[in-house]
Amino acid sequence: MRRSYLTCVVLSISLALFVPFSVQADTATAGNTGIYRFHGNVEGAQVFVDGVLKGLIYEGILDVPVDVTGIPYHTYTLQREGYETYNGTINSVPARGQVISIYVPMSAKPVVEYSRVHLLITPPLAEVTWDGVSAGIVPDTGIMVLYDVVPGTHRLMVTKEGYVPLNEVLSIPRNDVMKVPRTLEPLAQGSITVESVPPGAAVYLDDKAVGVTPLTIHEIPAGAHSLRISGDGFQDFISSVEVTGGGTAIVSEALIPSTPSAGKSSAGLSPFVMAAGLAIAALYVAYRKS
Repeated sequence: MRRSYLTCVVLSISLALFVPFSVQADTATAGNTGIYRFHGNVEGAQVFVDGVLKGLIYEGILDVPVDVTGIPYHTYTLQREGYETYNGTINSVPARGQVISIYVPMSAKPVVEYSRVHLLITPPLAEVTWDGVSAGIVPDTGIMVLYDVVPGTHRLMVTKEGYVPLNEVLSIPRNDVMKVPRTLEPLAQGSITVESVPPGAAVYLDDKAVGVTPLTIHEIPAGAHSLRISGDGFQDFISSVEVTGGGTAIVSEALIPSTPSAGKSSAGLSPFVMAAGLAIAALYVAYRKS
């Protein structure tokens, strides 16, 4: 009787130990299913197989069943915010009931210590370009703040009509609030005085109408500018005028009469009168230049 009791105890312990593993084995080998077991070092990482989300890594593991008679898988991807995305290739297919383990070590992305840049621009309302992309117009306060700037070198350009463009490279440190005060230099300006014989001719500066002769044009940026004088019945006078900062360029010109059109008579203007008119114009121009 005592021996029978011991036998029953041993049998009960044996069943308690081995039955769960047997059931697990039977479950794993049931049907035509195999398993890809993903081992990840990042909890909560998303697991994609052939671009389809299969689940999340939990306690370091995710089992993905696969029909061994179906279309095999080819690729897998693990991703989570703050970590580099991991891509891999599936090169084998599990047999029925087989578990293929895939180990995926994900790496954390480097921490970026962003900075903030305060642009203090004089005069305000200038246009700011940062790394070739427009950052907007400087407010009336003259302060523009650039947030989340990646440390390193960046190109700053500030432009405003009537001022010399600012173009420079800035080195931005890590985790810093950097103040960048910049003052734009006004463009050098000069004037052009335009006279013509006869007076009253239209004047165009850089293809824009600016008035009639005699005329003085002020606040012209230094440099070369195109000038055109146009009068009815006279040929256009076209020239390039060099303007210097603080100086006044003088253009005084006797306009040449236009050639009469075919069929129109020029009997009313004798060669003597034309010659006298040109001589007077030449004397006037010489007098003005002296």
